[in-house]
Amino acid sequence: MSEALDAPSFEPANFEALIDRLIVHFTSDVWRAEVASAKKDFFQDAGIMDEKTDHFEMRMTQFLDWYLLTRPLTGRTVTPAQFALEIDEFKMTATERIAFESLSEAKHSLFEFLRLRGRDIFVKDLILDKEIVLRESQVNIGFSRDEIFEARLIPFGEDFVFARSFCFHPMEARGFIDDEIEKLQDIEDETEGRVATEAFLLRLMKMRYKYEQFRHLKLEYIYTNEKKVRF
Repeated sequence: MSEALDAPSFEPANFEALIDRLIVHFTSDVWRAEVASAKKDFFQDAGIMDEKTDHFEMRMTQFLDWYLLTRPLTGRTVTPAQFALEIDEFKMTATERIAFESLSEAKHSLFEFLRLRGRDIFVKDLILDKEIVLRESQVNIGFSRDEIFEARLIPFGEDFVFARSFCFHPMEARGFIDDEIEKLQDIEDETEGRVATEAFLLRLMKMRYKYEQFRHLKLEYIYTNEKKVRF
């Protein structure tokens, strides 16, 4: 676990710059094959990615967060954000290292928006069944009561801040999502549970993509484990 960030000396917005540095390094020519492999995994069975849609920019942000903070590098057990802490060519100061460590420990889960009090956001981690408060959050608009969304929370002192990407799911999919979460909570092995959770979150995001593309279909044809429709 990384040393806690000194909140007064590090601004949450600075995480944006750290992520940009990771993007520059891990999408360079040296990592071209890795990025191509990651894109194939991420966008496979997710519907056609149209650069002209309103969702394209967020989709790419979701991909980059997943690639940098969630997906282990090929042949390794660490993500790019974690690998950056191990290699000499990724330069950072001692203070930056603490921040990069926090970024590498970003918590990825499904959350339910509970309430907003001033700039403090109260959410519930649905997988851990735990309430979390993001104090003085820079992101505090665009949430609806009982809305389920996927996000990553970056440790910041004794609190958390949101990473850049979000994926909001229709409220009508709540039943399906709750059933799948219950299955995850039944997994006793921690490592197996973590792998299963990440696989589910990626599958759920692809369902959201399909739901955007096939609006003429009923939601239950998209958010399901059954192959009801051939895409």
